[in-house]
Amino acid sequence: MARRLWITADTHFGEPQAIARFGRPFSSTEEMDRTLLDSINRCVDRKDELLHVGDFCGPHPDGDKARRVHARTMRDQIRCKRVSLIRGNHDVAHRAFDRLFTTVTTLQSWRAQPDDIRVNACHWPLRLWRGQFKGAVLLHGHSHGGLAMTGRSVDVGMDCWNYQPIEFAPLLDWLKKISCVPTESWPRLQCNRDPSHLPDLPLTG
Repeated sequence: MARRLWITADTHFGEPQAIARFGRPFSSTEEMDRTLLDSINRCVDRKDELLHVGDFCGPHPDGDKARRVHARTMRDQIRCKRVSLIRGNHDVAHRAFDRLFTTVTTLQSWRAQPDDIRVNACHWPLRLWRGQFKGAVLLHGHSHGGLAMTGRSVDVGMDCWNYQPIEFAPLLDWLKKISCVPTESWPRLQCNRDPSHLPDLPLTG
């Protein structure tokens, strides 16, 4: 069987506040961690690849060292060998943490076959992204389902997908059906912008 790519984000392993903050249906951090791990391992085969778009672990009550230890415990229980991370705002910048993953980047951009569509992956829900009006898609996290979709951008976080990772190929097929043409009202030129939206700042020159 061909290796498949799976996408997820915002697991926030080990963060007690994530349950109330994001309205998650778990009675404890342990139940949350176990449910999310079981969901990943149920979907993602050992030879598949998982792209995690940020916030692997959330803040730990006992500090950053405890968060790194917990991250290793969680990573060791994910059965697929290849897990790449797009760094989120809660992913600690530490060599021991980075070594848990196949690659760690702040943004990835690649061409998906067979249609050669550009795919951008970033933890942050960007307003504009590379190739946006030429069919490119954006996979992001961070907003936990709190933002409406804009064009071919989609929140791939666990909270949006019934606490499951998403297989990339069918997700891309769905995104390709969404129009990527900018609306006529989108102000492409500075001269078309409403000056009342600009701050009254002293400008020189």
